Amino acid sequence: MVLCLRGREVATELRVSQCVISRLQQRHRETGRVTERHRSGRPWATSHADDCFIVNNALRNRMMNATQLQAHLREVRGTRVPDHTARHRRHRLAWAKEHLRWTRNQWMHFKLH
Repeated sequence: MVLCLRGREVATELRVSQCVISRLQQRHRETGRVTERHRSGRPWATSHADDCFIVNNALRNRMMNATQLQAHLREVRGTRVPDHTARHRRHRLAWAKEHLRWTRNQWMHFKLH
């Protein structure tokens, strides 16, 4: 009972759900650590601060779509996507022309390498 009370107090103090504290305690018991385990896959492109910025802007400006939110984030952060090289644009155009008349069945069996 004392452990639950302490977990509840910690959750209240940190303003998080009790299940968060419980999960951290369980992870510590299993691994001896509370840090996240390494995950496979592509790393996140946005930071926690960026995510908060996006959510806040989406709530303030409900008519903004994802592209507009992304542009606004880039504007504020001062970052931009690098332009494609001329070679890259030529390859994309050639690929698009090759696949212009593909049928639905061909697209269903298409796999990127």
